[in-house]
Amino acid sequence: MANVFLVFLLCALTRISSQDDTNAACHGTDGSIYSPDCNTHTAELTKEQMFKNGHMKRFGAHRPPDHIVEELPYMIAPEDFHTLYVSRHKPVVIKGAAKYWPAYTKWTDEYLTEKFGDVTFNMETKDDDKVNLPPSRKLKDFLKVYQEKDLYLVDEVHPGMREDVILPLCLRCEEMSSKFFVSYYWHSSGNTSSSLHIDTDENMLCVIRGSKKAILVSPVYSNDLYADDANLLGVSPVPADKVDLEKFPRVMNVRYHLANMEEGDMLYLPQMWWHQIDSGGGRQQAVALWWKSKPWWKEHGKHAPPVEADAVFEGSKSERKYSFGNALALYETWVNDVAPLAPRLKCESQQARMSEFRFETDKGDNWGENPDEDWDGQNHGSEEDESEHIDPLCDFDRTNPLNPCPMCMDDDADQRCIRYILDYCQVYQDRGCVVQLPQLLNKISKEEFEYIAAMESPFHS
Repeated sequence: MANVFLVFLLCALTRISSQDDTNAACHGTDGSIYSPDCNTHTAELTKEQMFKNGHMKRFGAHRPPDHIVEELPYMIAPEDFHTLYVSRHKPVVIKGAAKYWPAYTKWTDEYLTEKFGDVTFNMETKDDDKVNLPPSRKLKDFLKVYQEKDLYLVDEVHPGMREDVILPLCLRCEEMSSKFFVSYYWHSSGNTSSSLHIDTDENMLCVIRGSKKAILVSPVYSNDLYADDANLLGVSPVPADKVDLEKFPRVMNVRYHLANMEEGDMLYLPQMWWHQIDSGGGRQQAVALWWKSKPWWKEHGKHAPPVEADAVFEGSKSERKYSFGNALALYETWVNDVAPLAPRLKCESQQARMSEFRFETDKGDNWGENPDEDWDGQNHGSEEDESEHIDPLCDFDRTNPLNPCPMCMDDDADQRCIRYILDYCQVYQDRGCVVQLPQLLNKISKEEFEYIAAMESPFHS
């Protein structure tokens, strides 16, 4: 009996020691070092357990995160960033990268008042109410009162302020930087909370002051976030602060990633991913850089084979014929399928030749010249460059006589065009469908979507 007890005691001590080691490996000595051990084991909880954990509580309380978002303690080259993260829609935090910006030291309230005080910026409230927006204010007036009032500056980065923002090295590639869409500036006194929503662009969120916590959800769970029931498509009707699991039971199907951000950190937030972001207490400043992106093709060229079977993805599938949630899930599924096929970026502007530099030991201006040897040092990726066989005005299969391009050339936001694309995409597996439908449907009202679904279709197969 004593031997049995001794074995039990040794096992218990080993288990405690193992847990301590895991916690140390996860958090590191400074509490911020990433390790795969940070990832929560994908425990299979019962519906009863998840309901008890999450009913009428904040979004995410129903289960632990499946992953703590990977953290890099260093900046990464743009080719590697795109290959390892962007093309795969894999979130990542780059630690401390924004601490080297002039904005990190210069953007005090006093500096901003002196330099940009007379510039007018748009305002929001801390609860992310997109309907009842407060009036715009001059920056100097906002900075006098924001510590006491329910105000949150959310607007594009003023051109003069961009001088203090250094483009992250991981984005310094013309194949990404040439597709920049918009940059945003956030400024508040803290404790803000966003709605659960998507953005159709890639996003690099950079914390200058304060801290943030982000819950990230893959688009495959769009129907579990009731995407089709939203009053504004792209903004989930599930309230982030208190989730009624009796009204929204499919939320319990949702698995998510958690990102923790401190001052100077940057978070890559993939396009179409649902996210809900809380800021910590105290003064908060952040800049976001958005850029356009499209997934690669599944097959050679742009041919769209007929739809042969119902799509399968991890989350719930809507039975509606036209579904925004399904469109988002299909986009993410397509991205995951083609990620191994996407060519490595060329980033030719970064490919400096040794011939452009002088070396101290060079023997003369003409020494070593050999015009017969012309190695250009570039990694050209795929032999097929996208620009060689793509019409920038059409993402669809132009060899298909039923493709939507002729009809939608003048205005792709026209309701008849959207309905045509919806019906076309019921018939053909076209890359244009996964690229265009989330873009066209995002942020249109539920009423307009229902009107489009009910109108007479201009498509005839």
